[in-house]
Amino acid sequence: MKRFEIGLFIGRFQPFHKGHMYAIRFCLERCRNLVIGIGSSQESGTQINPISSKDRIRILRSGLSGAGIDTGRIRFLEIPDFDDNEKWRNYIIHKEPGIGIVFSRNRLVGRIFKGHGIEVMLPPWHERRRLIATRIRGMIKKGWHWQALVPRGAVELISSHKSEIINARLSRHAKKG
Repeated sequence: MKRFEIGLFIGRFQPFHKGHMYAIRFCLERCRNLVIGIGSSQESGTQINPISSKDRIRILRSGLSGAGIDTGRIRFLEIPDFDDNEKWRNYIIHKEPGIGIVFSRNRLVGRIFKGHGIEVMLPPWHERRRLIATRIRGMIKKGWHWQALVPRGAVELISSHKSEIINARLSRHAKKG
C-alpha cells in the first residue's frame, strides 16, 4: 500500500463521533501525518454548526488522545466556507502545501482536489445508520442517550456544549451532517 507523507481529512465534526474516529484511523494507516480540516470554521451557534471551531478542535484532541491515537502525527486546520471552490481549495493548499492525498466521501471535494492533481480516497463508512452528526445533535436536544456514539474521551467536552446545541439558531446555509 502506498503511504503518503501528508493526508487531509475534512469534516465539520458537529459533533465528533465514532464514525469520524474510524475514518481518522483509516487515514492514519495511509499517511505519515494527517491534517484534520475543520470545515465551516467561521460558523458557530447555528443548528448545523453549534460548536465553534476552536472547541471542535479541543473535542477532537480529547477524543483522539483518549483512544490512544498519537496526536503528534495530527495537525488541525480551520477551513472557512468560501463561495468559490477554487478559492477554498487554494486556501487549503496555501496553508498545507504538502498534501498528497485527500480522504473524503464528498463528491464535490473529490472533484476539487482531483482537478488539482491530488489523489482522493473514500474512507469507509462505519455504522452509518447510527453515526450521523445530525441525529446525534437531535438526541442531545431531546435528552436521549447519545454518549455511546462518540469517543469516550470526547463525551465530557461535548456535554459541556449541550446548551449551545440545544439553543442553536437556524443558519442561512443549511447543510446536512
